[in-house]
Amino acid sequence: MTAEPVELPDRAPDLAAAPVAPVPGADPRTLDVKAKQAAYHDWESRTYEDKFAISYDERCITYASERFRKVVPDGAGFGSVLEIGAGTGFFVVNLALAGCLDGADLHATDISDGMLEVCASNGAAQGLDIATRQGDAEALPYDDASFDLVLGHAVFHHLPVPAMALAEAFRVLKPGGTLVIAGEPTELGDRLSWAVKRSTWRAFRTVTAVPGLTSLRKPGVRESGGSESDEVMAGLEHEVDLHTFRPRDVEKMARLAGYREVRVITEELTANWFGWAVRTIEGAVRPGLLGLPWALGAYHGYRALHRLDDDLLARIVPREAFYNLILHARKPYPA
Repeated sequence: MTAEPVELPDRAPDLAAAPVAPVPGADPRTLDVKAKQAAYHDWESRTYEDKFAISYDERCITYASERFRKVVPDGAGFGSVLEIGAGTGFFVVNLALAGCLDGADLHATDISDGMLEVCASNGAAQGLDIATRQGDAEALPYDDASFDLVLGHAVFHHLPVPAMALAEAFRVLKPGGTLVIAGEPTELGDRLSWAVKRSTWRAFRTVTAVPGLTSLRKPGVRESGGSESDEVMAGLEHEVDLHTFRPRDVEKMARLAGYREVRVITEELTANWFGWAVRTIEGAVRPGLLGLPWALGAYHGYRALHRLDDDLLARIVPREAFYNLILHARKPYPA
């Protein structure tokens, strides 16, 4: 699904009454889209960081700060920062550890209470005080003109109406404030990544169909000791990813919301293909078989291909083909 430019309201409607938590005993598959998002991410908060190899060390600090510094120059300061759709705090915590948010009051919001509990714990473990508040990115629970910087990472593709979230971020930003949204999938880049994932999956299944190699396959949810409920929740993974984006549409949406200095850059071409192939194998193989040599090889391979993408391919390949987009925009001062 592609984000289409729409006329934006001056203020997002009050969605506080919309259900954001499942009714006890309800089948998660029958929930509305936002309740489904909350339920799935509450469930996934238990294993999310292991699934995506999230850490708070040099590897992820470097990743987060490189994304940020592609659009925000070194030396920029912020008094108050909000991350929307913060999840477990991967972006805001690693940016703080990198020194990108020195001196700022840190805030985080997410539709999932489970994710926010992990976020607050991660912040505390790193000596950071992060004020968390459950909320909807399309109806933020903050006053107008509250923040100097609004962040997001891999959040907009989960939102029913991303344009409404842009309008809400605009509302809570102070005049002159900065918006940075990173880690969002492009339309073409996502199609290319699915081709890589399908090919890798089929190759893995073909190889492990050989007698004696089937034991290499990861057991299913129930075979791993999960419950019927776990199996249902795991099946929601692809239902909570709602959008891919065309870079020019994102720029247009931001301008319609009132932002200026709007810029979208894209990144990760061959690095993304390599990364998805690695993650597909990691998600298909029996836990415990891939050790430190695999992890180090995957990391250094990704870094090498990322440099190739940035230093060479970004000059000759259209930005639409790269997988991740990063949006930078500013809220103008009153005329």
